[in-house]
Amino acid sequence: MAQGTVTKFANHRGVVPMLWAMVMLAGCELVGVHLLLSLWSHRAAWAMSVLTLLSMVWLIRWVTSWKRLPHELLSDHLRLHMGSVRSIDIPLDMIADVRADVSAELLKAPGTRNLVPMAHPNRLIELRAPMADRRGTRRIAVRFDDAASFDAALRGMSIQA
Repeated sequence: MAQGTVTKFANHRGVVPMLWAMVMLAGCELVGVHLLLSLWSHRAAWAMSVLTLLSMVWLIRWVTSWKRLPHELLSDHLRLHMGSVRSIDIPLDMIADVRADVSAELLKAPGTRNLVPMAHPNRLIELRAPMADRRGTRRIAVRFDDAASFDAALRGMSIQA
């Protein structure tokens, strides 16, 4: 890979539909809680409605950020995104293995960070050493819309996938 080249891998197709469902549920919650709470106190109902609307705005911005922020393979590191909420840079020489079989036990194991909310990851990146974070992350679970092209790109950089 040439210096400065960035290969992008979409990761939104498996996650974003479920997140939009959460936005719709938040809208239903807004109406239901407002109506029930207004029987007790109009002020409390409006306060909760404003809080729910603000939460929905944040959630919508997060959902729309998934398409804008794909995973990126650069010449020296892999940048993984969980929408706009989290971004992790992994030096390529720190990647020990990339596994296609992601078991529930590994997802729950200490040292595993899951960057896929509300969907099942299709790749598990094993690191040579724990990351310098408070969790001591050794594995990162991610989802790629086209996992085969990610595997091929890693093999092209002499990293086994």
